[in-house]
Amino acid sequence: MGRSSQIRLDWSLVRRLIFGSPLSTEQLSHQRLPKILALPIFASDALSSTAYATQAILLNLLIAGPHVLHLTVPISIAIVVLLWVVVISYTQTVHAYPEGGGTYTVSRENLGINWGLLAAAALLTDYVLTVAVSITSGVQQITSFFTDLAPYQTQLAVAAIWFLTLANLRGVKESGMLFAVPTYFFVITMLGTVGVGVFGPLFGYHPRPYQPTTQETAQQVMHAVSLGLILRAFASGCAAMTGIEAVANGVQAFRPPESKNAAQTLVAMGAILSTIFLGISYIAQKYHILYYGHGEGDVSAESVISMVARVVFHDEPLLRGIILFATATILLLAANTAYADFPRLSSILARHGYMPRQLANLGDRLVFSNGIILLAVFVSLLVVAFGGSVDRLIPLYAVGVFTAFTLSQAGMVRHWLQQKGTGWQWKVLVNGIGAVATGIVLLVIIVEKGPQGAWVVLVVIPILMWIFTQINRHYQKVRARLTLIGYEPQPLPPHTVLVLVPDVHRGVIPALEYAREISKDHRAVHIEINPVDTQRLKERWEQWGGDMPLVIIESPYRSLIGPLVEYVRQVRQDHPRHLITVVLPEFVVTKWWERVLHNNSAFLIKLALGNVRDVVITNVRYYLD
Repeated sequence: MGRSSQIRLDWSLVRRLIFGSPLSTEQLSHQRLPKILALPIFASDALSSTAYATQAILLNLLIAGPHVLHLTVPISIAIVVLLWVVVISYTQTVHAYPEGGGTYTVSRENLGINWGLLAAAALLTDYVLTVAVSITSGVQQITSFFTDLAPYQTQLAVAAIWFLTLANLRGVKESGMLFAVPTYFFVITMLGTVGVGVFGPLFGYHPRPYQPTTQETAQQVMHAVSLGLILRAFASGCAAMTGIEAVANGVQAFRPPESKNAAQTLVAMGAILSTIFLGISYIAQKYHILYYGHGEGDVSAESVISMVARVVFHDEPLLRGIILFATATILLLAANTAYADFPRLSSILARHGYMPRQLANLGDRLVFSNGIILLAVFVSLLVVAFGGSVDRLIPLYAVGVFTAFTLSQAGMVRHWLQQKGTGWQWKVLVNGIGAVATGIVLLVIIVEKGPQGAWVVLVVIPILMWIFTQINRHYQKVRARLTLIGYEPQPLPPHTVLVLVPDVHRGVIPALEYAREISKDHRAVHIEINPVDTQRLKERWEQWGGDMPLVIIESPYRSLIGPLVEYVRQVRQDHPRHLITVVLPEFVVTKWWERVLHNNSAFLIKLALGNVRDVVITNVRYYLD
């Protein structure tokens, strides 16, 4: 038949060059982290949100005009108050779930499976958007410094996505030092920038007020301030709260006492995040920074972080470059956290029977390879669909985040009501306030951001839940059909063997011998593509075919697959109680490039006959050593 097999040695070499050598299961270790290293690992996602949170507020406020800039700080303060409600609520969660209190776990155990699936759908959506928003925001920081790259923002974002994908497929570890250096570098640069911008005037150093461009001046309009405008700005700024739940997901990564250290890390993260976020908002308001979301053409405008650096350091390019580099780096780390969280949650759902089981399998490098690739595909499609613009993606972001917040806090209220341990009334109050506050904000986000794009998430989440339930029903049906309860073994049915014979040569003879051994009811089948070849085959068959019948099937349209499938079905009808075995002779070449010189008919035949009932397909190989 001439189909050669895949040369495993060569493919293995390619895999090792790209993804690295396989790792044994024994090499899977769980690193226990001190707080100083746990903070950068779990805080990078949350801290990175300061790169686009104030920017999102300004983008919505400036619809009414520059005269509403004075609302930037009050809105930011309201967001910080909400942030601390959530932080305090999650400190309760880490004490209640020292083994790790992810939103899916808390919701599933306390509210029921349907609420758990809602949480899972929201989280998976959130992880996809985390990568998309972080990468596109990181690209915006880069193009703010290297402005000639601005027209290529989508291409740069997609390239960054697949760079991260390859790195994670190789098994990038969430090591403390890998995260610590860039995260603390970002914290130091941003606290320094905020410190100079806020307190510099007290010591005689005055930042330079922002000078709007000609285009920005032309865009300035004057509209009355409405409650809806303020709520939209507030809802957009709530992107500052993304990533807070990361500590609750990873309590087991902390050194003992795990819950105490996790809670302290959560508080430290909240303090740093609040300081940087409020500082950026204050500088933007005081020095009249304008952000309209797009520059010349259809490219993203200069980022607010870049404009803050211009204002504070008088347009010094070196300092601005350092700040933008630090910001882009932490955004890359934030995206990388989702590359761990999305596959991990997918694997849990797969083990519970709500996602394909392939997602539960660890790859060669001890990572959930299938989940990583699935995430990369979704993010790439999303980034391309939204033109690589962080401003277009932000409206989608907060729905999944606040759905997860609300379900987690509601689940904790139910948990305390059932446990009723020491101080349970206070704990119910804390988590109850958190659930109500985040629930109200979720409604505000849905109402105000829905028309701006959040409706996409509102459609995707129910679809994901439906997919989860359909997958679970399928697995339950399969489990019911495969159960051994009440099963009685049946005798093996009679056997009919069909050997596909494209020609008579050394590669075919072993298949004929195999067919004779496994059944007395055997026959050779030749699909006639060329009558001349058929005549030559008949002549050889008289010498080598022995007593095995030879069936010639004409194929007027020169198709191999169609006539063979039709003949197999006919044999099934003639022998409805028989098991049909189709034997495919196959010779195996020694070099990978030789494989492309032969057809792949065996694969196509297996594909065509794979769903035909009571048909077994087997290959008999002849190695061309």
